[in-house]
Amino acid sequence: MKNLAKSEMLVTFQEGRDNFKPYGLTCEKWAVKAMRQFDRHNEIEINFVPDGTLCYSFTDRRMEIPKGKLSLFWGLMPHRVEDTGTASSYYVATIPLSIFLDWELPGDFVRDLVGGGVLVEENNDISALDLIYFQSWINDITYPDSCKILMLEMRSRMLRFASHYACGEDRLRLPATGKIELMAMYIANNYASSLSVGDVGAAAGLNPDYAGNLFKKAFGHTVKEHITMERIARAQRQLLLTTDSILQVCYDCGFSSVSSFNIAFRRLNGCTPRDYRMALRRSEGAFG
Repeated sequence: MKNLAKSEMLVTFQEGRDNFKPYGLTCEKWAVKAMRQFDRHNEIEINFVPDGTLCYSFTDRRMEIPKGKLSLFWGLMPHRVEDTGTASSYYVATIPLSIFLDWELPGDFVRDLVGGGVLVEENNDISALDLIYFQSWINDITYPDSCKILMLEMRSRMLRFASHYACGEDRLRLPATGKIELMAMYIANNYASSLSVGDVGAAAGLNPDYAGNLFKKAFGHTVKEHITMERIARAQRQLLLTTDSILQVCYDCGFSSVSSFNIAFRRLNGCTPRDYRMALRRSEGAFG
């Protein structure tokens, strides 16, 4: 008999966690705790807040996820939970991108998601069902036979989500504030240019040394490393969403040579850009 108490066990974010470290296929109940660093991973992340609100910071926005609303985003975007919400706990599921793409969901829905959107459920009638889903998935994920059911239910839930999704809309987008967000947003908007710590600090009205120290304290890595991560994240999207050549992607994302692009890409992803594209683009119809 399954231990239903698992659905009440709370986990918290591991401070110091490496960027891009995979979560894999997971489903857990998290305690709301302010994250001192941004998280980044290559899975699609699903959040569900049964009570209260959950506040997220991304590099270019802050968002409040309301009660009973399923939300989705690609974990490749730097994100962290703030302590300004009213929820005490929330549910989190992560789905490896390769699995998510194999589900053959509607093309516009997938494009908006991997293009950097934070998608929030429009249907108000199924929040009670979502709570049951998450409580069941937490238990199912540890049993091989039940895990098959979980995968089918997750795909079905994503199809239902997509059927109510209005493509291109982002109703909960809010302007970012604060020095950290200003610097990260500046990098996100100017990643293809030649950037220095001085440029990034100036965008937030800070001198280079202070900006560099403040940024590393918040993110756990340097401004230079973040610029590279941002460029690689953009390259991943371009490799996935377009048929542009590797050379074109390289220069579009701010790299000065294919060799430096390949080195940086392999360091963060464990494969070359070409191998990454071949692994994830199953066919020309991957997005419907």
